[in-house]
This record gives sequence, C-alpha cells and structure tokens, in this order.
Amino acid sequence: MVRAAAIVGLVAAFLFAGCGPKSIATGSVPFPAENPVFVDDTGKAIRGLPESPEPIRLVLLDFVWCPPCAEAWKAIREASREIPAGSVRVYRVLFDRERLLAGGGTAEVAPLRPVPPPDAGSLPVTTVTALPRPFRERFGVEQVPILLLMHRNGQVVKRWTGSFPSLPGAIVSEIKSLEFKPRSSAPPLPET
Repeated sequence: MVRAAAIVGLVAAFLFAGCGPKSIATGSVPFPAENPVFVDDTGKAIRGLPESPEPIRLVLLDFVWCPPCAEAWKAIREASREIPAGSVRVYRVLFDRERLLAGGGTAEVAPLRPVPPPDAGSLPVTTVTALPRPFRERFGVEQVPILLLMHRNGQVVKRWTGSFPSLPGAIVSEIKSLEFKPRSSAPPLPET
C-alpha cells in the first residue's frame, strides 16, 4: 500500500512538474519571455528588457504599495557608492496597478498613492512597466520586493527577496565577484 502511494506520488510529480507559473530562479534566463510582459516608456508592449551598454543588470520588481520596495531602493542607492561607473544598469520593473477587492471580485486599478521616482544613486535606471496579468501568469511572483542580478546575456546570477540591513553589502559583494569589463564607447584599436 505504501509503495503504491509512493509510485502514484512520483507519477503525479512528473506529470505536474511543468505546470503552473514559472518563477524567476538563479541560473534562469527569464527575458525575453515568449509573450510581452512589459510596456516601455512609449507604451509599446515588449518581451524583454531594453538594451544597455552596461555589462551587469540589477532588476528590481517594484510595487508602489510596498514599503520594503522603498527600502530596496535605499539599499541600491547605498551600494551605488561602491560600484564602478559604467558597470551596472538598474532596471525598474514597475507594477503600477493594485488589486482592489470589490463586490464582484477583484479588479486592477491605478495606484492609490503616487508612484515615487526611482533613486539608484549614481547608477542609471531604465523603467519598464509590468503587464500585471501576463507577468503574473508567466513568473508567478508571490513575494516582494525581488531583486535580480543578471549578466548582459540575461542569466540570473543572484536573487534576493525582501529587504534587509546587509543588502547593500551583499549587492556590492556579488557585483565585485563577477568578472566584467565596462564597455568603452571608443572603437577598438586596429591590430598591427
């Protein structure tokens, strides 16, 4: 009986392992997604993060109603003091909709308070707005804030959830542990 239950459980695990939303895990390459999950500043639906010259990406899933998200911005700002210029671009994935519980169910509405501007200290910031339903269905984000450290190729190197006092040091340490070469705007020298 126990053996039969174990076999049924194992079969169920294999059948359902690929079902449901996918999370953004270390080692994964979440962007570009199969379908658009963002809107850029022109209102165009896009599948991935815009290009940038910096070799490292720091991506913050930022919810306007989330006090720990504001703390994550403080951590990024503090870490920026020790990060070399030209090495990191911050991407703000803004969730500017909130769920409102109503008599007929839930609805997505504009935020109840103004969206604060991003402040990453000396680091450049690119903001994209998440398409709430497609993003949620694709990635199944359940905890916030989420901070992702990514290579230019899109691979997630490190993932932090929440905000904590040692986050600035952890960000700096992880960035310094990566090998990167800031891209120069000058063309390469010809070989002789």
